[in-house]
Amino acid sequence: MVSLLKLKAWIKAHWDWLVLVGLFCLAYLLGKKDSGTLLAQAKIAKNQYKDDNDSLQRLQEEKKARENKIEEITEKVERQLQEKREEQLEELKKQTTSPDDVFQDIGITKK
Repeated sequence: MVSLLKLKAWIKAHWDWLVLVGLFCLAYLLGKKDSGTLLAQAKIAKNQYKDDNDSLQRLQEEKKARENKIEEITEKVERQLQEKREEQLEELKKQTTSPDDVFQDIGITKK
């Protein structure tokens, strides 16, 4: 009987701690049910992130390949245009006559 009275006195003195411990246990048990759904949602979000990341990397690689191809074509066209320009300049130099030749054709001679 004495121990029962001691237990009753201890409960009256520490009732707030007992209520808090009870609330923590209740919150843990209720939160445990929701944690499974939250974990499933987190796994789905992680998988979606990985899929998005993989598709973005693939798109970046495709873009880089297209840019490299365009750059090669541009360089090729620039070289061709440069060669064509040089050929036209050489042809133009061959066609043009010096001023002395023009004067001689007219009949003016050099002194």
